[in-house]
Amino acid sequence: MLDLNAMALFAKVVEHKSFSEASKRLGVPISTVSRKVGQLEKSLGVRLLDRSTRRHRLTDIGQDYYAYCRRALEEFEAGTLMINDRQREVAGTLRLSVAPSLADALAVPLIAAFQELYPKAVVRLWVTARKVDLIEDGVDLALRVGELTDSSLTARELLQYRHLLVASPTYLAAAGTPKRPQDLYRHRLIAFATLHQNIVWRLAKRRDTVKIPLDGAMTLNDYAGIRRAVEMNLGIAEFPSILCGEAIADGSMVEVLPGWKFAPTKLSAVYSGERHTPRLVRLFKDFCVAHIADLASHWEL
Repeated sequence: MLDLNAMALFAKVVEHKSFSEASKRLGVPISTVSRKVGQLEKSLGVRLLDRSTRRHRLTDIGQDYYAYCRRALEEFEAGTLMINDRQREVAGTLRLSVAPSLADALAVPLIAAFQELYPKAVVRLWVTARKVDLIEDGVDLALRVGELTDSSLTARELLQYRHLLVASPTYLAAAGTPKRPQDLYRHRLIAFATLHQNIVWRLAKRRDTVKIPLDGAMTLNDYAGIRRAVEMNLGIAEFPSILCGEAIADGSMVEVLPGWKFAPTKLSAVYSGERHTPRLVRLFKDFCVAHIADLASHWEL
């Protein structure tokens, strides 16, 4: 296989008119330059330079080969400049994946702020409840809840938040406000769950813990639906604080049993390993780390 580094060294020797000058300009030992050019001639089966103790001279075929080498190096340098320019202007397409519940409250505001800073960045957001395969599905970065289980990926924690028990003021006015976890059994309960999943709410207050199994509760695997159920005064729901902070602030939702807490949940940016991570992906990940607190300022963590 042709050694492209040797080809580049040969071209530099010709440009600088000596092995020693090429060695000095490139910061490469003269013995290495001489050896590499010799190996190039051997691999090509031709003599490119006629050498003497004081100088060298291009052979006829060496002269022709140098013209090809020069064009190849110019193309290589042009390609490198193109990549550097593209990197500097932060252009390209970023492919993101996020769960439906996080698209409106989190992903869209982050993307809007990122594109304001980098207007040439194109973002394609895939909203899906499925845990995507980043490589197979062609996704650059995913915002995921919970612990990372795939050791081939890298996760950067963005924040931790808790789920809350919430209800509408109208529901609580009619059904009463629970004073302790056991009071929940007398209420209609709404939880996030898949079709065949059994749900147990685990609440903690200092050293005390309690489990509330949700027999006969309404379950949905969509927080938009759960929000709608709360707005319709259908019961007390478990809801992520990152999705209901504004509703609690404006009084349209009320936190129930605020002294009793669910375990914290982790939100992370997940992407393929650190090595050779595209600059656009690294920039968006770093942007999320730097600005997630701005969005989370009104959230109960």
